[in-house]
Amino acid sequence: MGSLIFSCPKTWRVIETGIETDDATLARLRSCSLSVDCSYCHATHELKIKDGHLFKMRPRRSQIHCTGLLCDEVDVGGLVQRTLLRATRP
Repeated sequence: MGSLIFSCPKTWRVIETGIETDDATLARLRSCSLSVDCSYCHATHELKIKDGHLFKMRPRRSQIHCTGLLCDEVDVGGLVQRTLLRATRP
């Protein structure tokens, strides 16, 4: 299971939809689209499921107790945004 996320087409910031799904379901819905109210540019985006990403959290290791070591779990949006920016650079 993971969270379905998109990039805002105007600001390129990560839009978290609040939709939890799995790879199989996402594959079946690739041809569909959905409307998302963006909290960054305050517009409603019509986004194709195939343009979304399934963000999966890594399981915590019980011996780690410092939130600094778990920055990806604390700032999910920031991590995904940095990853998407790296992927779009030539």
